[in-house]
Amino acid sequence: MPTVSNFRLGRFAGKFSLDRLFQGRSVRTRLLYVIGAVNLFAATIAGTMWVANTRSATRVEIEASLEVAQRLASATISDLASQGRPDTLSERLPLVLRDLRHVRILLMQDGRLTMQAPRTSSGSQESSRAPEWFASLVGPILTGRSIRVVSSSHADPVILIAEPADEIAEAWHDFSSLAIVWVALNVLVIGILYVVLGRVLAPLENLARGMQSLKGGKYAIRLKPPRARELASITDHFNRLAGGLDSAREENSRLYRELIAAQEQVRRDIANDLHDEAGACLFGIAANASSIRMFVNDLQGKPATLLREYTARILDSADHLKAMNRQILKQLRPGPLGQVKLALIVEELVTDLQRSNQSMQVAMRIGNLARSYGESVDLAIYRCIQEGMTAAIRSGESKKVSVDLAEYGLATPRGRKGKRPNLRLMLRFDGASFVRSSPKDLAIAIMEERANSLGGTCAIRRAASKETTIRIEIPIKRSPGECGLGP
Repeated sequence: MPTVSNFRLGRFAGKFSLDRLFQGRSVRTRLLYVIGAVNLFAATIAGTMWVANTRSATRVEIEASLEVAQRLASATISDLASQGRPDTLSERLPLVLRDLRHVRILLMQDGRLTMQAPRTSSGSQESSRAPEWFASLVGPILTGRSIRVVSSSHADPVILIAEPADEIAEAWHDFSSLAIVWVALNVLVIGILYVVLGRVLAPLENLARGMQSLKGGKYAIRLKPPRARELASITDHFNRLAGGLDSAREENSRLYRELIAAQEQVRRDIANDLHDEAGACLFGIAANASSIRMFVNDLQGKPATLLREYTARILDSADHLKAMNRQILKQLRPGPLGQVKLALIVEELVTDLQRSNQSMQVAMRIGNLARSYGESVDLAIYRCIQEGMTAAIRSGESKKVSVDLAEYGLATPRGRKGKRPNLRLMLRFDGASFVRSSPKDLAIAIMEERANSLGGTCAIRRAASKETTIRIEIPIKRSPGECGLGP
């Protein structure tokens, strides 16, 4: 059980490390990581095989040198013994073995061993350049050779020792050259792959930006088809999706405009009925009550007093109903829109709403405005202010409301490209947290639909201070010769 637990823990740690390594990385970076890991693994396998072959080749080379040195040394010793000059062995033997690089000689002189190299080669200098870790990695395990020399008085040994430093230095030179070439090639390949993968995966980045644009409601965006067949297919589906969403939005906007027009027509009909029927009836009631009061004024007694009292009550009720009728008429049909100055209509609306809720402080600022922007735009601004303030009044959370209406981004003179003019409405409520799926959020949905139906936007921002800001921008369409602002 402990072994299984440790195995699972190791797998979890490895997976966690890989997740941390690849988390948040781009596709190009992940591919380069994988390619680099595969290349490093292949280099490790190739390096291991190269080290094994180098060690074997070094061992064969050194053993061959020792074998040749032993034969030459034996022949030299026999020759000197036959000539009766064994004492000259320390001088003759290094000369005989001077062409062997990988052998060192140990001779007994004056009771102690001394080393005599056959020759000093550049290989000894190169051997100092090989690091110790490399020498221990490729250096073979070798044994020396000994030859006994018998003189008249005693027997002196001759020991031949393997010296692989020269061979290791050559191997290190080859290894360092290969390593430099390998590193240079890898840097070049990774650089090429970085550029190529960037160009190949660029359509994916464009696709991600396109999806972000779709998320922001910019359905008119279209992506250029890339050369890769698979990515071109994805881009084609994206463009079809964007086109479908664009068409659906246009259709929804058209249907909503028709719905708004139908609603306004119903409101207009109701307002006309209230004005013509209810208004006329209230006027008749008030006129008849006034006639009764004039007739009762000439009478005396208790019945006359009661009639005057009832007549006064009827007149008061009629006046109250007429005031309510006028208020309802304003809500249903806010005056002759498109003919009256927009600023006056907005001021009257805000004043009436503030009058209905005395505890709310309303700050209103109306900037540069044209006399009118057409019935549809004027009506949208009027309804947005009405819906927002009514929702704030009903919630009972807002004590301060700010209304800011002005035209921004005025058109530049002809021949110059300027920012498209737009009508901006800012509503700020303290403590009014318009929460989604709540009844009062219906007002925000209505404002969004009205703004979208006119090609505008409606954005909501909630600050940390519990202040809610509703920003509505509606593009202004006017002829080139129209001045823009009116008195």
